[in-house]
Amino acid sequence: MHKKLALFSGFVTLGMMLVLIMGGTVTKTDSGDGCGTDWPLCHGKLIPTNPSVETMIEYSHRVVSGIEGLLIIALTIWTFAVVKNRFDVKVFAFLAFIFMLIQSIIGAGAVIWQQSDAILALHFGISLVSFASLLILTILLFEGERVHRAVSERLKVHLYGLTIYTMVVVYTGAYVRHLGATYACVGWPICAQDVWTFESWVQMGHRIMAALLVFYTLYVLYLARRETNRLVERGMWASLFFILLQVGTGAWIVLGGHATYVPLLHAFLITCYFGIVSYLAYHAYRSTKRAGLAKRDIG
Repeated sequence: MHKKLALFSGFVTLGMMLVLIMGGTVTKTDSGDGCGTDWPLCHGKLIPTNPSVETMIEYSHRVVSGIEGLLIIALTIWTFAVVKNRFDVKVFAFLAFIFMLIQSIIGAGAVIWQQSDAILALHFGISLVSFASLLILTILLFEGERVHRAVSERLKVHLYGLTIYTMVVVYTGAYVRHLGATYACVGWPICAQDVWTFESWVQMGHRIMAALLVFYTLYVLYLARRETNRLVERGMWASLFFILLQVGTGAWIVLGGHATYVPLLHAFLITCYFGIVSYLAYHAYRSTKRAGLAKRDIG
């Protein structure tokens, strides 16, 4: 039964990835107003007639998001009904549901009330947390009761810090997109224009924070190798791969990657990166907690 649940959870996780990519398409193509100010209807209709390209992009995103929401609800109910002795599994199923709900409310609010760029930038980050919760849930269901080596306090703290800092960097990237500051800087990696606007400073600030994220990733990888923690080390190597590609696509966008698929690839890569570091952060928490309980039992 748990194997079927794990497979279903994996399917729902892929669905959330699709929602994130489609949401990025809406932002990239400026299709957020494709259905006017109506929600959940589109121009006052359940199914729009003679839709424009923007309407189809926004409408398809709503349909897929709605289906994904129902799947997450079903996954949460199934998890609570089947999994009896794993509190952490239930927590991540609940978190996936809650953040999906918050993401839907913000999305609806953006359509109805035309919210500010600062609020709209939260939309992607909240969806990212829902995705990470689903990914961790899937991994936990496939792992079962497997016990891993404990993580040192120092490495654990930096895995927490890396996860939190990644959320900040993701927010600044989303703010760049919603503010329309993607092309506010001439040149890469440093803005080369003589006149700097607010958008230029936002763009440059995001670049600096992204560069620091790369160095922070390298540092945590160094700690994992020094500690010879194989699981964390492998995870950090994968994280480094995704963040380097993500920075590369960011440069590609600025230097001429105007095709829609380039920013979508940019969003896909940071989603993969965040999912991995989130799992590693939780892995550090549970492994050190279990180690502490074992010592207490021995004592």
